[in-house]
Amino acid sequence: MIGQIAHGNYAGSGDAVHYMVAAHSVAFDRDFDLANDYSDPSRIIRDPAGPHARPGVDGVVRPVHDVGLPIVAAPVVALAYATAGTVNRWPETLVRRAKLNPFIVLRQLLSLAMIAATIALALLFFDASAALTGQRTWAFVWTLAWALSPPILTHGYVFLTEIPSAIIALFVFVRRDGLRGGHATTHGVLLGLLTGLLFLIHVRNIGLVLALAALIVWRVRQTPVRAIGYAAGLAVMAAVKVAINLRFWGAPLTNPHEHLGAWPGIAALLSQSATSLAGLLLDARHGLLLAAPIFLLAPAAWILLKRQSRTTAYELLVVMAAYLVFVINPVTNIHGWRGGWSPAARFLVPIVAFASLAVPAVFAARVRMRIGVVIIGAQLIVSAYLWGHPMQQWSEGPGPAPFVQALVGPSAAARIPPVEQLSGPVLAYLGIAMLITTGVTVMLVRKARA
Repeated sequence: MIGQIAHGNYAGSGDAVHYMVAAHSVAFDRDFDLANDYSDPSRIIRDPAGPHARPGVDGVVRPVHDVGLPIVAAPVVALAYATAGTVNRWPETLVRRAKLNPFIVLRQLLSLAMIAATIALALLFFDASAALTGQRTWAFVWTLAWALSPPILTHGYVFLTEIPSAIIALFVFVRRDGLRGGHATTHGVLLGLLTGLLFLIHVRNIGLVLALAALIVWRVRQTPVRAIGYAAGLAVMAAVKVAINLRFWGAPLTNPHEHLGAWPGIAALLSQSATSLAGLLLDARHGLLLAAPIFLLAPAAWILLKRQSRTTAYELLVVMAAYLVFVINPVTNIHGWRGGWSPAARFLVPIVAFASLAVPAVFAARVRMRIGVVIIGAQLIVSAYLWGHPMQQWSEGPGPAPFVQALVGPSAAARIPPVEQLSGPVLAYLGIAMLITTGVTVMLVRKARA
């Protein structure tokens, strides 16, 4: 990821810029009045507010994006912004040769901070995967492949909410048994605060909050007093979320950017949700599997995990399903599943760890390894190209993602139908993809060694 930010990249564009502006307001003004942050002629961030900031109920210009990330990252942004402001005093030769300006320095410093967070996520993922499968060596190999592949690779240096959400969700899941041991109240308060922070970071994380809370409460159902600390921490963060939203927009949870959509009817709801799920996985612009074919190993890994521990396998499934219900549902996600101007699978980043923790079990089974080698080889080709061409990761608008066109050619890429609605060509494409995925899964698990 450090290599990627040494190339031209788009980390300082899209939603990321406006999270930076909100964090700047917290760091330097101790408020969320963004009028001066967008209008100050001496500002480093020059992007206009556009639809990312609007007058609130009190007429003050407020960020429409959730404020958890700006609050948490404010100290880092303050340091990065102050450093970027000194660029004009740096040696002219260095500035010219490195093509630096204050905004590029700010972007790079925040990218380094996000890379540090991504490294922390990878370390947590390794520990969790090794503990879950008992395969420490394979967990190390898999963690490298996982962290250096999309969507972690492509989002791991961008100032967005997805990587922080992934860290917090995985940490809470890994520590979910903490309420059973000593210091249950203290441990519970910490986990409750972190679970609630997920909702403050992004309202889209509501499914993660509900699922994690349900799993923790279920684990202490015999001694519910152990959940008091957790409930208190969660309630505090919920109160903070509601208080901020009431102050900004006069409503407990919604704002002009984030609100419920109209009920389309059950048939349309199911059709649109199925289309969104298919798009998240297979769309040529923002689909997961075209950018990260290694996730073809995930279904087989889940089946092998289920043979070992049904409870853990179903807990992982509950977390992923609860999150996705709110993402693919057109009523709870009016903005769609693509994530706008971004790399592929942006909205899947918070749960890709849960989908792939058990993959080392596939390698340890030592059956049909040629399939795994082919899949890993395909991933290395995609990742190697994206390592050297970060700007090819980002896309928006019609047509396949730039990296897909570069790897398979424009004519072949054009044959991949965009997953916008369940038309005949899309259904045929999805059917072929399902057959491939099912075939790979069956071959991997049919004769797996115990």
